[in-house]
Amino acid sequence: MISIPFSGSKRYSYNPVKEIVQERGYRTVYEPFGGSAVLSVNLYNDGLIDKALINDFDHLFDIYPAYLDKKDEIIQKCLANGFEKSNKKLSEEKQIFLQNLIKETDKEMWPLLANNFVFSARVTSGNIFLKDFVYFQNDITTEKQREFYKIVKELDIVSYDYKDYFKRAYFENNSLIILDPPYLNSAQKQYNNKEFFGLSETIDLLNLTKATGQDFLFFNMVEKDTKALLNLFDFNIQKTIVRNTSLNYSSKRDDVLAYVKR
Repeated sequence: MISIPFSGSKRYSYNPVKEIVQERGYRTVYEPFGGSAVLSVNLYNDGLIDKALINDFDHLFDIYPAYLDKKDEIIQKCLANGFEKSNKKLSEEKQIFLQNLIKETDKEMWPLLANNFVFSARVTSGNIFLKDFVYFQNDITTEKQREFYKIVKELDIVSYDYKDYFKRAYFENNSLIILDPPYLNSAQKQYNNKEFFGLSETIDLLNLTKATGQDFLFFNMVEKDTKALLNLFDFNIQKTIVRNTSLNYSSKRDDVLAYVKR
């Protein structure tokens, strides 16, 4: 499979999702919370679906080409000044050089650039500052990311609030909705860092999903709570799959995938 660096990516959930799509023969996928779109991209790339409607609420893919060009530019300047890829923190001199380059970059690109220049625990925290850019690590090329983006452009991308997404989308037969909202049970999880995506929003989301009459996948955490919530709506839960995951060295949780048929 192919993927891009993205906090909260569902790349490790691709195999069970792929299995469900193959078994049921879904040909269209809807993602109201697109994130990196890794599931739709790979389903499409593997020839399992014909199309997908991705909701890029945060406009990730609007800035992605410019980000890739900027990453290439910064990497080349660093290599020209003697940088070597390493998991160790840069020398103070090289930290200053890197931070001067980052300082000249649009801040909306900082979370994307962080994958190469910021300690992983800081990346997942969501709060990144100039002083955090002290590494030169991970994949310092952009070929794989450009390959991924090329496939993204073949899909349908929109940028709506999730409620508007449901109002505007035309849900075809033989389709699957993939719901990956900010997790209800996670502490301090925010929707676009402006307002909490809490119980009322999750209930609204499930009501909107139920009204479509479509089968869907629902990602959350804590299996018993996920089942209890879905049972309140009398959803027909086919299976739940639990995977242990970690946000960083000190934070671990269960990732729950529930498959619901209409």
